[in-house]
Amino acid sequence: MNTVTNVRLTTAVKSNASLYKQVEDAFSILSALDLVNHINVINRKKLTIRQLFQRDTTPLIVFESSGPKLYFTAETPIYFHLDTVKVKLQLMKQNKQPVLVEMVDYVAEDLPSFNFVDGTMGFGRDSYLILKIFKQATIYAIEQHPLIHYVISEGMKRYLDEETYKRIHFINDDYNKWVKRHPEVVDLLYLDKMFERTLDENDRMGELSKMTETDQEIVSVSDYKYLIVKAHYKSPTFKNLKVTQCIRKSTKTHYGLKINHKRLGHQYSAKLK
Repeated sequence: MNTVTNVRLTTAVKSNASLYKQVEDAFSILSALDLVNHINVINRKKLTIRQLFQRDTTPLIVFESSGPKLYFTAETPIYFHLDTVKVKLQLMKQNKQPVLVEMVDYVAEDLPSFNFVDGTMGFGRDSYLILKIFKQATIYAIEQHPLIHYVISEGMKRYLDEETYKRIHFINDDYNKWVKRHPEVVDLLYLDKMFERTLDENDRMGELSKMTETDQEIVSVSDYKYLIVKAHYKSPTFKNLKVTQCIRKSTKTHYGLKINHKRLGHQYSAKLK
């Protein structure tokens, strides 16, 4: 996946000192990333997003009071917000657990602490959900695209208090390579492959899917204790990674679980008793 990119930085039309400071900070952070080739800070003036893309098609990060938004085109921004997470947290108050929470609870219910490695951070909502629900979890949120990594991590930070923020690590890397370098860290590896297929290519998930490499589906990873996969029910990922697919007739989103007996050893045997 070639994720080397240029980027433009600017503010909302109505700007202030805080937004200008965020642009300066972003310039410093993005300059340190190997995959960001050139950064251009531009004066927004009163130009619309569409007008900015008529002048230049380079990806654009716009800093607003609500957080940074990333545009690959003029139509649909990528940014962090809680939308579906709020719904899931509300459902949990009614004792209706999301599937991912149920699966994590199954493998981690007896663990005083564990590491949750989100290999495909994307919008960051699953990482945020696990971070908020499982107080004993340390989250490693990995995103390969440097600009998506930046806007989602910066946006999520706004919703985290100091103590919670200490339990999440934002990583800009290919999860296959990172996991192989840090096998001792990986208790539970989570891969969300829903970006292989999306019902509406004009929505935010569709925009994200265009920037997501699907060749990673074929790569087999083995450095984990538990592997949870989320994918479209027709996805070849379940077969490629030899994951047991959990059939859900009411939705096109399926989950799968695989247990690495070699990594667990006596710990797995004890769990079954």
